[in-house]
Amino acid sequence: MIRLKDIVKIYNKGKSNAYEALHGISLEIRDGEMTAIIGTSGAGKSTLLHILACIDGYDSGEYIIDGGEVGKISERQMAQVRNEKIGMVMQDFALVEGFTALDNVMIPLDFASRKHRRNRKERRKKALEMLELMGMAEYAQKQTNNLSGGQKQRVAIARAIVNDPAIILADEPTGALDSATTKEIMKVFRNLNKQGRTIIIVTHDPAVAEECGRVIRIEDGRIV
Repeated sequence: MIRLKDIVKIYNKGKSNAYEALHGISLEIRDGEMTAIIGTSGAGKSTLLHILACIDGYDSGEYIIDGGEVGKISERQMAQVRNEKIGMVMQDFALVEGFTALDNVMIPLDFASRKHRRNRKERRKKALEMLELMGMAEYAQKQTNNLSGGQKQRVAIARAIVNDPAIILADEPTGALDSATTKEIMKVFRNLNKQGRTIIIVTHDPAVAEECGRVIRIEDGRIV
């Protein structure tokens, strides 16, 4: 599913304050794995996540996702990969607070490429199905600013999976949640993984990492 080979990322390249954040990262993540990437603040895990999510580029190396090399596609194609092959879950939920839960889940469907686009009725039905899967169907018409942290994260996960992505990337998905809600959200991820979804969770929390089938530790921009 994912293969990185000798990935190097340099910030402020060519300047006096140039900084190499990743030093030749190589790893493979197979289809259907649930993997944690763990490390302290500043270790490079967020930089790695942004590259995996096709949000940020890299300076050298090779990144293969689902058989295609990311470094050889256009920005427009990269946006398509982000929307259709990757589902993102963030620590701060990244929901549109003035929107309802249903409206938030429909956003990726609204931006799908022409060949994947559905009419509004179909988009609404699909979004409702995802909310139901997350146990959030009864909150579909509720504005997200009126939801609890755990409810917001369930809506965010529903949005992440609404386009049936090959990969779910989660950046500290339990960082803003209490311990009981963290257990609930990790149970959601495990259930999604049992359905065959590839899940990568970036975290600094060893307890969250232990819930995953595999742990990759990163320190000072290197896998250790």
